[in-house]
Amino acid sequence: MRRTANTTRAARALVPALALASAVALAGPAAADAPARTGTTVGAAVEQNRSELPAFAGHSYRLEVDNGVVFHNSYSADGTKLHWEATAGPMKGNSGDQDLAVKKVNDGVYHVNWVEESGMTVSHVMDLNSGNVSVYWTYVNESGDRVGELHTATLTRIA
Repeated sequence: MRRTANTTRAARALVPALALASAVALAGPAAADAPARTGTTVGAAVEQNRSELPAFAGHSYRLEVDNGVVFHNSYSADGTKLHWEATAGPMKGNSGDQDLAVKKVNDGVYHVNWVEESGMTVSHVMDLNSGNVSVYWTYVNESGDRVGELHTATLTRIA
């Protein structure tokens, strides 16, 4: 029995190492040498590889969310900052300035994330080619529970 317990402990210790090795193998050899990334914190964006500017950099867009909220989003010239303003819907009149974490997914497709001062987190997968956006945000509701909402939106370049 002791031998089985030791074998089970050894197997449990080996599983995380195998999972890591599998993830590195699937991601390719560059992943093994890539620096570890930390999460986004309020007021600071995760450092990204900025060898090319995101296609949305320096432009403004109208974002119409399926729940009736309409935003005017203006991105900085380097694509690292966002100024947003809710122009219609239940959030009308609210605005903010955010530091962005950006990852290019494909040509014209970007995963854009930020954490607002209120603690709300926002994640967009923006397809500039089709004008479609998948939106996910989380926030603390009136009961004190953290909730998440998944939405779709359309994106129209206005400047």
